[in-house]
Amino acid sequence: MFSPQTQSTQALPAVYVTEADFEILSNLADAAVGRAPGGRVLAGEMARAVIVEPGEAPRPFVRIGSRVAFQDLSNDQTRIVHVSLPRDASIDDARISVLSPVGAALIGLTAGEAFHWTDPEGRSRGVRVLAVQD
Repeated sequence: MFSPQTQSTQALPAVYVTEADFEILSNLADAAVGRAPGGRVLAGEMARAVIVEPGEAPRPFVRIGSRVAFQDLSNDQTRIVHVSLPRDASIDDARISVLSPVGAALIGLTAGEAFHWTDPEGRSRGVRVLAVQD
């Protein structure tokens, strides 16, 4: 079971999505809960998403197709990936699916924000967005 780690002192960051992405991501999450590793994370993120037009968010945010530099907080590695739909995902091309745990965690975040969750094995995982490029 994937679940966001929430602590009374640590509020979850805002999750921004466009209306078009919200529809796509919500449908993917609904279909994938229990089947894809990040389905539950994505469903939780869509449940608290703030729907905005691209220019309305305070800063650029991770969307489908965004190029994202992020830090994996479990091992301190920095990666640059494109967040993609499952059909376009490719490890060789650094394209991660929105249904992967990391892809689901990145969606909607802005630079500087972090998201933490617990994986099915009970390990604490987290990502911090360093930069977002549409």
